[in-house]
Amino acid sequence: MRLSYYILQVPAFLLLPCILILFIAGGFVSTWLFRKYVKLNISRSHNEAVGTVFAVLGGFYALLLGFVVFLVWTASNDAQNNANREGSWARALYRDIRYYPDTAQTGPLMHSYIHYVHYVIEQEYPKMEQMQPLTSASRTDFDDVFRQVEQLNAHDPRIEQMFTALNELATARSLRQLDASSEIPSELWTPLILGGGIILLFSLMIDVESKRLHILINSLLGAFIGLVIYLIIILDHPFTGQIKIEPDEYRIILQMDSRAK
Repeated sequence: MRLSYYILQVPAFLLLPCILILFIAGGFVSTWLFRKYVKLNISRSHNEAVGTVFAVLGGFYALLLGFVVFLVWTASNDAQNNANREGSWARALYRDIRYYPDTAQTGPLMHSYIHYVHYVIEQEYPKMEQMQPLTSASRTDFDDVFRQVEQLNAHDPRIEQMFTALNELATARSLRQLDASSEIPSELWTPLILGGGIILLFSLMIDVESKRLHILINSLLGAFIGLVIYLIIILDHPFTGQIKIEPDEYRIILQMDSRAK
């Protein structure tokens, strides 16, 4: 499994402090070592130049962090909307099948559909949570529902409504699977990490008379970067972690089916 999966298994109340401690320690230790072993004769003009470049780079790095946070938040929000849309069409299709007058004709279809609902809850969502690719079995169960609908009377407008709901469900289901497989590429993580290191390096070269104040400033800088990295990590995989998307709508279908029996 991917490293991100194991990271997201850590409870949020532990993951955030761990990330903060890691980044604070980076700012603290690097500043302490720099002040202890690196001796730079920084003049006032040099300090102003370093401070100006630091401010410009800090602004660009803040824009980069903001862009990535916006990117993962939008993707996470879209994944939630697609999952909700899928669940709504799944419930609509269940009602169309359940309340079709000829229950003997729709009996095999209901059996296949409930089997598919169980598969989504018990197989698809756990695999997406573990960041594993879905197998052909998921397509087999869903295709079986299509085959059962095709055997019904196609001229009945209620059957046409089932086809409409089933096609909409198929579209939303595909979007959900795409959302589960998408993540921030390593090409984007590289400038995030390197950019943070460059910002920290410039913060070390700024001449601050008080050693304690210098260490405090860089530790807080590390804490801020750690907070943003934490947000990116937990939002990058919407189907994994403590705030993962759950198949709630599919569970409601099973509850509706158990009450109808």
